[in-house]
Amino acid sequence: MRTEKRTGNSISSRLRRLMMILVPLSALYIGISVASTYYFKKQIVSYAETFVDFYIDKIENTVTNINRRMSMLILGEGETEIELDSYINSIKTTDNIAFRNYFIGKLRDAFRMYSMEYGSEYQFFAFFPEGKQYVGANANDKLGQDVWEQYRDDITHRLEGEMLIPNSGSQYWQFVEGSGGCNYIIKFYSIREVYVGCWIRPADLIAPLENAVKDGKTTALLFDQNNRRIAGERTMEPDTITIERRFSNLPFSVRLTVHDYGLFQKTFLMQMGLVFLALAMLFITLCSIYFLYNKVLKPIKKFSNNLERLSRGKTGLEEISSSELSELEQANAEFRQLLQKISMLQDEVYEGEIKKQLMYMEYLKLQIEPHFYLNCLNFIYNTIDLGKYTQASRMSVMTAEYMRYLFNNGRDFVCIWEELEHIGHYLEIQKLRFEHAFDYYLEQEEETREARIPPLVIQTFVENCIKYAVDLDSVLQITVTVFSEEMNGIPYTNICITDTGPGFSSQILEQLTDQKKYMEEETGHIGISNTIKRLYYTYGDRASISFYNGPVKGAVVDIHIPYTVKAALKKGDEPDESADCG
Repeated sequence: MRTEKRTGNSISSRLRRLMMILVPLSALYIGISVASTYYFKKQIVSYAETFVDFYIDKIENTVTNINRRMSMLILGEGETEIELDSYINSIKTTDNIAFRNYFIGKLRDAFRMYSMEYGSEYQFFAFFPEGKQYVGANANDKLGQDVWEQYRDDITHRLEGEMLIPNSGSQYWQFVEGSGGCNYIIKFYSIREVYVGCWIRPADLIAPLENAVKDGKTTALLFDQNNRRIAGERTMEPDTITIERRFSNLPFSVRLTVHDYGLFQKTFLMQMGLVFLALAMLFITLCSIYFLYNKVLKPIKKFSNNLERLSRGKTGLEEISSSELSELEQANAEFRQLLQKISMLQDEVYEGEIKKQLMYMEYLKLQIEPHFYLNCLNFIYNTIDLGKYTQASRMSVMTAEYMRYLFNNGRDFVCIWEELEHIGHYLEIQKLRFEHAFDYYLEQEEETREARIPPLVIQTFVENCIKYAVDLDSVLQITVTVFSEEMNGIPYTNICITDTGPGFSSQILEQLTDQKKYMEEETGHIGISNTIKRLYYTYGDRASISFYNGPVKGAVVDIHIPYTVKAALKKGDEPDESADCG
């Protein structure tokens, strides 16, 4: 029986189709890598610009308040300013040395109070030309008294020689290059032949920004209106990002220069490494195809043609060299090796899937809402502006602890006591914001103290309590309890989060009935969906999470996680006894 030769499914045609697929896919992969790298860089620039704008706004607000304070002193408005004006007048008019020294002390105390209010780096002073006396106080503990006296002497010398011109109206602050490197920025007014003003060193003006970026990879510089650098140290590193902002009420500008992207640079190198790896694999594939075609496929084709000729009763068979014949003779052994390679490829594919799942889990853990941090900073700023320094200090400490836990936590698992401590910081932050709107209670059984769970699992549901259940008309009660229990002879850690709010709606409870379907659908509740996914990817079906409403009112989230004291590395794996907590 004669068979027809089908050329449409030949090996050569399949190889051509494979090349038509591989080349566009490789180009697409390279394009996506470049686009993602560009987007990441854009995000870093955006974050840096936000940071600089926050610093600029803070300095501008302080300068505006100082200008307003000195204007009130000139106009004789405000109780404190009227009292300050009386001190100045008494010092100027009295001949009694004791009284004069007394009022000088009162004036220094008033200037110290101003420095405490606006910042110790701002130095307030009064200069009496008639007695050639400078009255001020060094409130900056980072400025040595001898250095402060050099600045005082330079200002006194220039005021005596009328080398400095008093400000009027909305004039800018002046930059002065003093003798001996005593450079400063000053603004002062003349009040009944007495000079009253404030000065600050350029280095102190930019110090908050320098301290915030003291990583060796970022520099902060201050320039005057002639684009001359007056503060900050240049580096020889090449600039990668440069962000420049100009003050609206100061004749200066700030330039923040990033010399090294850090994480971005590592990500870029990794992306480029993957691109070169893809190109190398493509090259290896082409070489392998060429080798197979010449050493294997051609002999097989000859053998197939010979069989076809034999089936048609023809002679003149193509000769196969001894090396080619040996390949055919070893076909069975090669087939077994091919099976082994297929098995290895399957293992690699499985490991690749596991890695993708781990990467996805890392992505889910990094779903941090940036507005929360900005709200905390705004709260700190407002409380400082209102003079509530205790609240501002506590909010600063709680926010620092909260963000330190997020940024320093690179582990897959943490102790429950660490997670509860983090939840306590978060709830304290919210109590500072909402005051008496809610109370909370955290309880942990001692046996569960060293139990491990994925980080930030509890926080999602506590955040939902604050977001959906806080009502200013009544005090919300939030409770988080952790205790151990046994299910089917297996030890578990039970985490229960409850509140006294309105509870889950019937629609949400219906959606949460089928959690696998809930993970696949876009419901809008990304926090709950992400937590369910993380638990599933970590423990599989061994972990469970239940959602229901309490018998009276309020929502209840009941989580059961296998009890382990060492973190599990992969889904379904046994705990890693070498991993430590804390």
